[in-house]
Amino acid sequence: MMKYIFLFLVNFSVLAQWSMVDTGSKSSFRSMDVLSKKVIWAGGSANTVLRSVDGGENWNSFRVGERPGLDFRGIKGLSKKVAIAVSAGLAEEGAAKIFRTKDGGETWQKVFETDQSGVFLDGVCFLNESHGFVFGDAVGDEVYLLETQDGGRNWKRVNANLLPKVKKGSASFAASNSGMVTNGTKIWYAFQSQLLVSENSGQNWFVVDTGFPSGDSNGIFGLHFMNNERGFILGGDYLADKEEQINMAMTLDGGQRWQSGKIDPPGLKESAASVKNTLIVTGPSGTSVSVNQGFYWETVDTIPFHVVRCAGKNCFAIGAEGRFGRLKL
Repeated sequence: MMKYIFLFLVNFSVLAQWSMVDTGSKSSFRSMDVLSKKVIWAGGSANTVLRSVDGGENWNSFRVGERPGLDFRGIKGLSKKVAIAVSAGLAEEGAAKIFRTKDGGETWQKVFETDQSGVFLDGVCFLNESHGFVFGDAVGDEVYLLETQDGGRNWKRVNANLLPKVKKGSASFAASNSGMVTNGTKIWYAFQSQLLVSENSGQNWFVVDTGFPSGDSNGIFGLHFMNNERGFILGGDYLADKEEQINMAMTLDGGQRWQSGKIDPPGLKESAASVKNTLIVTGPSGTSVSVNQGFYWETVDTIPFHVVRCAGKNCFAIGAEGRFGRLKL
């Protein structure tokens, strides 16, 4: 077993602080894609998608879909004009839908929907401009995974018989649109305490049991890999989202072995991003930064966010009630 030393330090000043910006929305946002220091897409509740082309100074808000109550917990910006929005929720209640825009959000085309019982879409992830996946909870012990090869215009379910079985009823929590992440041709796909891993762009998969604490309300809420070897699990229990708990794990071998730990401030962690060797992690209890790739952590503040993303040194975070912040690492 690998042994890592995690050092934590709190209650001292840091140079980086969130600068808050008014998005003009009161929706809750659990997905954001940062294409550059200027172009940002965000997916939220109440049928809301936001876009900024000036680094978050100003926002365009779009109502997507006719059915009320859609919650876009998956968003992928392919360009300033083209984006994919994925609605989370039960398919039998009409919530499992995928939309695509090609005109900067002014109009949206519904490109996929299903009413299959048990289907719950969690997010979207692309390897390149053409090849992408929409990932969902398990249906029974079968993985529910959609694939596109044409930039999100068409979607097809990956044959479940070609994918490993997972623990029955496993969820890929729709918390921050980071339940699936990629690096080159490698893909990691989270199910509570398990990972599905592909080393060849999704042609073949194998299962890793991470040992991360999991249950009905706890497990893996987000993934982040700095490279093909060094990666992080973010998670915890959303019913105790500010209580002390195991809320992260680190791997140094591409996800084969994991060592769990705790990051201050205590509580659920949902999302991470990195700038060179600096890692930033956020969740409902606040934000922490590590300047040495995850071994030593510094508390930034306790402002609650669901998602953090960076472009260069420019980092952005978004959460409930349209809360949006910026900082430079």
